[in-house]
Amino acid sequence: MEITPLMQLEMHLASEITVEGATAVIHLRQDAVFADGTPLTAADVAASINAARASEMYGGGLAHVTDVQAGDGTVTVTLSRPDSLFSWMCTLPIMKAAETGAAQPTASGRYTYGGADTLVKNASSLFWEQGAPTTIRLVDVSGHDDLVSSLSVGSIDLYSYTREETVGGSAVTSRSTTFPMNHLVFLGVNSQRTGALQMPAVRQAISAAIDRQTLCQRAFVGGATPARGALNPLYPCAVENQTLSIEGDLAGARALMEQAGYTLSASDGIWRDANGARLSLRLLVYAGSPLKRSAATQLADQLAEAGFAVTVEETADFAGEYVQKVNSGDFDLYIGEVKLYNNMDLSPFLEGGQVSGGIAQDESLAAAYAALCQSTDNAGAFEETFAGLLPWIPLCWRNGTLVTSKQITCVTPSISNVFYSLRPPVTGEAAASSAPPA
Repeated sequence: MEITPLMQLEMHLASEITVEGATAVIHLRQDAVFADGTPLTAADVAASINAARASEMYGGGLAHVTDVQAGDGTVTVTLSRPDSLFSWMCTLPIMKAAETGAAQPTASGRYTYGGADTLVKNASSLFWEQGAPTTIRLVDVSGHDDLVSSLSVGSIDLYSYTREETVGGSAVTSRSTTFPMNHLVFLGVNSQRTGALQMPAVRQAISAAIDRQTLCQRAFVGGATPARGALNPLYPCAVENQTLSIEGDLAGARALMEQAGYTLSASDGIWRDANGARLSLRLLVYAGSPLKRSAATQLADQLAEAGFAVTVEETADFAGEYVQKVNSGDFDLYIGEVKLYNNMDLSPFLEGGQVSGGIAQDESLAAAYAALCQSTDNAGAFEETFAGLLPWIPLCWRNGTLVTSKQITCVTPSISNVFYSLRPPVTGEAAASSAPPA
């Protein structure tokens, strides 16, 4: 299966995936075959899932898979914990059971190997897109400069990337298309360092003061989507269930601060507690990220307008000083980014998670998240609980970018496949970089 550009599920080799608690059952299409016409079996799918579990690319997201069993047209996957969104993890390449270690296994998708550097139409594919190019050439590039120049001179027709800087290309010879991803940019909140940040109302006020729409447009140059809650807003279970404002709500922020017992000083416009102490916050940001540096400046300005005194603290040493400060709790707020798995696994933020440092852990939120993992029907209750506590403050979801030559007039990428939808270029052939920048 694939994930569409709107984060919906699109079945290909499976007819249905059912998930109940910690058990997922994949129902296979009876007419599915490999490129050589060999029937695709449940044993092939089970072997492919197990190969993915052992791989560097897929292993992390499938770490909670404990057992895979092939049945009669079905594959039963047992998990170590309930995962109501496990279906979104099933965007795996399916190979013959005997070929899971092969360099060029027999294809089961829309394309098959036409040579060492060429993909050609899989005539046996059940989901071939009418009008798509029948040949895709894969081109090795040595780096960023070679990538951009290759597109400019026509050696390649498209490439994709997700990185800090815009790789881009000449506007004369290329066009760019963004697509949603599960890279969450968030504001880490240290509830253990500053008394004010222990209060949910203060965290809510900070969130309310942030104009996420402006942040995405200015700091991330339109390459991000405003966050509306804990989950990616495009997921079906999140739509209509999220309440965070994407525009700043200064009046709402003020009301929340007053509810928390703070008074806005008439002399300097900064919030003060009952003892008259000024509320000052340090915002930590990695200076090696131009986009996040810009975001920090934008956030400091927006929060200042709402009465928060924010000092931006930059560090250029990510692996050393920045990580050390985050892990040791030497911050009030910090701008972080985490790539979530497609099942919206939020464990990085929970007790013991990789970005859980300083974050307020709450039993009611843990219970609401456990209920969401049991069933997506509980997504609304989870988002409501999250919005009432805001242990971390979601800012935006970063987008990926697909750059194509002007001749490619209709390409629709998605998180699971940059070739999700292709239309033929003028020449009838498309060339793609086989080594996009990290």
